[in-house]
Amino acid sequence: MNYQVGQRGLIQWVELLPHQALITSENDALDWVGVCGELRALRLLVHESNLPEAFFDLRSGLAGGVLLKFSNYRMRVAAVVSAERASQGRFGEMVQETNRGSQFRVFQDATAAREWLAK
Repeated sequence: MNYQVGQRGLIQWVELLPHQALITSENDALDWVGVCGELRALRLLVHESNLPEAFFDLRSGLAGGVLLKFSNYRMRVAAVVSAERASQGRFGEMVQETNRGSQFRVFQDATAAREWLAK
């Protein structure tokens, strides 16, 4: 199994295990939407190691495509990313913008990400 289910009260989320599950395409994002749907957990926690380099290079379009898939299915997604990576270039700008919203946020530690998902 390359994920685990977290829960606080009635709220559940799927957490991809670091270095074991990858989101390398929009189809991978849809696969995770399906897993979350089966578990009735419309929240997802991903780690930096679950995402390829292309995700952090906004010119590739991967981040936009993946996040759009999650948004279309009203998934709430938290990503645990190092502070250095989260502040780099255009990706850093995207992080600042998305962290104001309620669908996708970037955190430096998993505990904070889980707290946000549990709300």
